[in-house]
Amino acid sequence: MEGKILLNNALQNSRYFNVQGHNVTQPIHCSFVFAVSSTLENAMALPYTELLDLLKKHFGVNVAENTELTSALQQYRNHLSALNGFLANCGKTVEANVGAEFGSQFDTRLREYVDALNVSERTKRDRVTQLRFIRRIYEERGAATVVPPPNTRASLSTTLRESIARLGIAPKTFAIQVGVSAATVRGWLNGGGANKRGVPSLHRVEAALGLERDSLVKLAVRGSAAMTGRAAKKDREAQPAAPVISHRRRIAECIPHGFILAESELGDEFLCEWYRLFSYKTGGMPELERTSKGVWRLIPEGTFNNISSLARRKNMVCPSAEMLLDSLRKFLGVLFRLPVQEGGIHWRSKPAQTLAWLAHPDALALYLQWMTDRSDGIRHSGQRVFAQFVACLLRPNTGYLWQQPEVFRERLPLEMRPADAAAWQTMCARSHAYLRQVVRSAKGVSRAPDEPIADLLSLPYPLKPVLEALKRIDAAAAACPPGSMSEARHKRNALLLALLLSNPLRRRSIASLTWLSDGHGSLRRTSENGWRIVLAPHQLKNGDSKRGKSYNVKVADWVAPRLSEYVEEYRDTLLDGKESPYLFVAGKSVRLWEGLGPTVQAVTQKYIPGSAGFGPHALRHLVATDWLRRYPGDFLTVAELLNDRLETVLASYAHLKRDDSFSRYEAHVSMMMNS
Repeated sequence: MEGKILLNNALQNSRYFNVQGHNVTQPIHCSFVFAVSSTLENAMALPYTELLDLLKKHFGVNVAENTELTSALQQYRNHLSALNGFLANCGKTVEANVGAEFGSQFDTRLREYVDALNVSERTKRDRVTQLRFIRRIYEERGAATVVPPPNTRASLSTTLRESIARLGIAPKTFAIQVGVSAATVRGWLNGGGANKRGVPSLHRVEAALGLERDSLVKLAVRGSAAMTGRAAKKDREAQPAAPVISHRRRIAECIPHGFILAESELGDEFLCEWYRLFSYKTGGMPELERTSKGVWRLIPEGTFNNISSLARRKNMVCPSAEMLLDSLRKFLGVLFRLPVQEGGIHWRSKPAQTLAWLAHPDALALYLQWMTDRSDGIRHSGQRVFAQFVACLLRPNTGYLWQQPEVFRERLPLEMRPADAAAWQTMCARSHAYLRQVVRSAKGVSRAPDEPIADLLSLPYPLKPVLEALKRIDAAAAACPPGSMSEARHKRNALLLALLLSNPLRRRSIASLTWLSDGHGSLRRTSENGWRIVLAPHQLKNGDSKRGKSYNVKVADWVAPRLSEYVEEYRDTLLDGKESPYLFVAGKSVRLWEGLGPTVQAVTQKYIPGSAGFGPHALRHLVATDWLRRYPGDFLTVAELLNDRLETVLASYAHLKRDDSFSRYEAHVSMMMNS
């Protein structure tokens, strides 16, 4: 409904509209959006210039005193550039006060800004990350910078009257603009309360008034069945506190380094090198030697959204190329920008962007040590994957870089350049041996898959809390107005969680599920076999390596009613007249849903008491661990459930195999002791 209100505003007719009208506090007009924006700015009284001061303080820079381009200063400038572009798209400048664009309208305005950008997808993601970081600083400023919530001891009537009065419009006009019945608003103003079915309407009013979510609900909702207000408070107090996940805490505390090269910073010579490597790795008949495993897989672009144009070939994309390109941008950025006092190199002149750096042992050691330092000394899969990628390029006789000393040797600085072709290949062999050692030693775990679900694994029935969460989501859907978008979202989320239990596939495979009315999607229904998921190898991780083995599996009977209900009713509500081939859809986009993983984490955190939230990968781990504890040694069933190779499952769950062996040995000794 908020989106429909915004469409009626003149802001939609011009990208920049009247900048002055937003930068200077104006008298409150009858236009609802203008009124809310002005009210928010006056209440918060926080100019963007003050927010920029906080940003400078965070990065520890003084723009007036800095005479050289330090890493911190570059990070600050990148964030400032993103903020300026965002504000321009909102019709504001940094001279204005913080308004609704950084409050209740942030997600909407952010999507509008990103959609208006004419840059690469990678740059778009960088801008989104930078703006979310600035907003986090804004939110952390504390109560002095946000609209204070209503006094919880006040009545709904008093709070609502005061808030609407600040808008300068009639309550009836306000009700029409928000999309709530005028009689309902009048009843609240006259001292009436609200039941659970009135909660979505109150949420719309809260958003329109710039109030904290649930601030009005806490004053209005009555009854022990309500999960808000006093009942919610008591319920939350009775629940165990969610554990702090170590890798999430480490990421939150880690200061952004700002070393990564943007795609726009990659030079022409480097791009030429990249395209030749891409052709070598994906082409059918490469000019150089290549091992049978040294090929990158190309898959249809429908299984990925945000992938670089440098990892595409027509309508095909290459996830391996995207991964290596991301690593290269970080590798070169660290190599060129890491300060000397932090272990970086003092460059006499600007070094060249070239793949040749991947052959130099000093450059590799510098980057891998930096990665280890950033992860508190843990050598984990991040280092291992990078080392594996690069080692393939340096392998004697068949390595891409090893075979081309005449091309790459002279692209290194003179003081770091091997003397001749033989010396180049010797250096490649030395770096290859070092990287193989890194692969063998990188056994640490940066993100333990069982940590977010440790509380569930300690239960006799670990899957039961997930099943109970489905009931809570169903209850939340029942409390929404019939046919509403919020009801459809709850139904989608419940189906998503249920399907991940029934068919614990990887996130990308679930996100790429298609539903077509002609029955040719990856999700199919027949009167004889019910619902089945049919996936081609390109929709599965390492699908081609499994000799073209596809996935054709039945959806559990207990999930089938949810699935039928969703495709017949709620999916169309979410699409709102648009068309999409994907089963799971969200927001305005009809493309593959990139937010599926974060949604699973948010839903599990909200509806599983005491949980810190977990994503699809942890849910796969939960299913596998629960099964192996009940049926020790049944690794073949787990391999089928996860659609993994048996050797992968054996390696991943070897600890459970050892536990089973010791348990049987303990029982054997106990039997002899009692005989």
